Amino acid sequence: MARSSKPMLLYPELFEGLVNLQVLHVYDPRLCCIRPVGAECVNREPPHPLFTCRKTFLQNTTIKVFIWILGLSALVGNAFVIIMRLRTKHETTISSVQSTLITNLAVSDFLMGVYMIILAVMDIYIGDSYFWEGRSEEWRKSNTCQIAGFISVLSSEASVFLITLISVDRFICIVFPFSQKRLGVVSARVFSGFTWALALVVSSISVAFGFLNTDAYSLSDVCVGLPLIRKQIDLYAAVDTYTKSIYGFTEFAIISGTSIPTWQYAIALFLGVNLLSFVVICLCYIAVFIKVYFAGRSAGRKSKSLDQVKMASKMFLIVGTDLCCWMPIIVIGILVQANVVVVTPDIYAWLVVFVLPINSSINPYLYTVANRVSSK
Repeated sequence: MARSSKPMLLYPELFEGLVNLQVLHVYDPRLCCIRPVGAECVNREPPHPLFTCRKTFLQNTTIKVFIWILGLSALVGNAFVIIMRLRTKHETTISSVQSTLITNLAVSDFLMGVYMIILAVMDIYIGDSYFWEGRSEEWRKSNTCQIAGFISVLSSEASVFLITLISVDRFICIVFPFSQKRLGVVSARVFSGFTWALALVVSSISVAFGFLNTDAYSLSDVCVGLPLIRKQIDLYAAVDTYTKSIYGFTEFAIISGTSIPTWQYAIALFLGVNLLSFVVICLCYIAVFIKVYFAGRSAGRKSKSLDQVKMASKMFLIVGTDLCCWMPIIVIGILVQANVVVVTPDIYAWLVVFVLPINSSINPYLYTVANRVSSK
């Protein structure tokens, strides 16, 4: 089949009546999804790394349902946190500082909810024309997808930076309670503004690279160029031995000689910066736990007193959810870039929809509800 510059318009009855079709050579892998049963399908070039036979760009019904649940949860939960924090009057500097940081964190997590709702709405809007009309490339290169990707990176990086800032602030307050080098109300606002500026720069660079290198967003239907896939290069033509041995004539297939990382910037950002931030968060809370533990012993209390249990539980939730959010992506990303594992489209979709945004839905409860419960 000749290669076309535009996607083919497919329909379910395309191969109706071709009962004797034995082999199909295609440039458009969608044809392999609707070929007659028993017919062989040979791709004339390696398909998109994340290509599947799904009819819409969100993978399945479960993902479609949960992206609405997580998206609305992030929007409602973080909007509630923002409103309550802005309306609450704080009597101490420490509570005011914490409120400033948590409010900014809620704003970043609110943006993740916006990102998820954009994907959910566009999945409904595009529908199965994504498959039948071949609109995958059109969607990945669209302004809507670019905006969604920008919001996602802005939200995730601002959240990571703010959680790191909160962890460092709590580390200083608890481990060095008499230190003068701690955040005040003004400095908390300044540092929050700096984290937003840094996240804005990082996400803007993502968009800029997206225009220079289409692998940034065009390799993902969810508009985020995570370092979880590699691009096939060094393409060459080789004799299709299967076709020659079965049908007796020579055909050539396009084969990839090797693969390279799709986006070095994503590797530096998601596998480098975020890993460093997580290490800082862990070290801060380990130091806090040790400080609280020995302070309790020196005061004559049991090591498993109620206060210490509450402190340990809150730290476990904060660090644990951050671990669940980023460490799978970091670990899998390292293995993928080392050519140890290959991430399938299904795994990629589940990681982006469930793992990446889960903290945005949980953080309102961790930093507000948990604090209210522990204060009783």
